[in-house]
Amino acid sequence: MTVTQPSLGDNIRRLVLTQLDITGPEPRPDEDLRRWGMTSLTCLGLMLSIEDTFGIELPEDALQQSTFRSIDSISAAVESARKQAAQPAGE
Repeated sequence: MTVTQPSLGDNIRRLVLTQLDITGPEPRPDEDLRRWGMTSLTCLGLMLSIEDTFGIELPEDALQQSTFRSIDSISAAVESARKQAAQPAGE
């Protein structure tokens, strides 16, 4: 039996649902999370959860409203930060 690891998007979705305390229908990956209650405070909590979960630090330029607009936009920012973290220093 093959066990599959959750995708990056699945992990981000889980963190978003937890941060926004969503237990019913879920937002689509491209849906504006402000409609689901995302505020600057929940963005901060989500950012900290993301950094802890993935062992990365989001760059300052990622800390803007557009990054936290949707699950897709958050996933893209995390993927970019993971790639930057994987590069040797000086590149």
